[in-house]
Amino acid sequence: MSNDSCPLVSIIVPLYNVRDYLDACIKSITEQTYDNLEILLVDDGSTDGSDRICDEWKNRDKRIKALHKKNEGIATARNYGLDHATGDFIYWVDSDDWIDNNLIQISIETALNTNSDIVCFEYYSANDDASIVRISDDAKKFPSKQRCTSTQALRLLWEDQVQNFLWSFIAKRHLYDDLRFADGLVMEDMGITYRLYDSANAVFYLPQPLYYYRVRNSSILGVKNAALPLCTVHFIPIITDFALTHYPELRAIELNWAIRYLTGAMIWAYQGRADFTLQEYKAFKHTTKRLILIYLKMAGITHLTTTNLIKTIAVYLNCMPFLDTISRRRSERTA
Repeated sequence: MSNDSCPLVSIIVPLYNVRDYLDACIKSITEQTYDNLEILLVDDGSTDGSDRICDEWKNRDKRIKALHKKNEGIATARNYGLDHATGDFIYWVDSDDWIDNNLIQISIETALNTNSDIVCFEYYSANDDASIVRISDDAKKFPSKQRCTSTQALRLLWEDQVQNFLWSFIAKRHLYDDLRFADGLVMEDMGITYRLYDSANAVFYLPQPLYYYRVRNSSILGVKNAALPLCTVHFIPIITDFALTHYPELRAIELNWAIRYLTGAMIWAYQGRADFTLQEYKAFKHTTKRLILIYLKMAGITHLTTTNLIKTIAVYLNCMPFLDTISRRRSERTA
């Protein structure tokens, strides 16, 4: 097969201290029905033996490269992987998850057959030991099978019909040419997905679950510390400024999305308040409430979704224990 019909796919796996999950993750990648792969295992200074597992797999499969670096965080590890990737397409896998054997085959065939720079798909949720696997709650709102323009795709993203997860789509390499992740920050997928959508010639939505997302209490999203809400509040104004400048027709939709994440950040900060000093927590609440109010005035209360209206009122009435309870119950359903 020619390169045009069988492009090289770079699968990048940033990892740090995931010894108990790493073998299953790498095994699922090496067993892909699509063979033209470059597998980059980016070890971000692991101390639990994950680095040795990477080297063992490198010796077993010539497609694997084990890249070792000092610990600098997930965003820097992603950039390191991108800098070493040579594929025509980029795909990310979280190191504690695993993928369907046909994920790359189906994604590449779809991308080529529909002339789409990005192919997005559904996913399964699994508990920590993978004894329970089910279709994710997000599948209920996932779009029907369709090819979308950038504007249409961003509408779906900001309407919360699809998520920012980097592992939920495969993308052509050139979309990353002028983009890098913000070093030192988490929620890094939030800070780049909308830019990829903007640059794509088309985004194709495939309502088929191909990824297995493991819900762990010790994951970045599972551990509620200061970094999660702080990074969220960092990215939201940047994304909103971009949306208002380049997609003014999506103004109300993006502002609702922004308010949803800002109120979510307030909940995460409350859940992780032990990671703040008292002064830091007060400052965060003040700054985020002010930002919510600004966005509320920009959107107009009549354009606010019912859920956002309830969450905003609860935030301003300092009903954080109530919001915390609702959030935890939802997380338990997801797990």
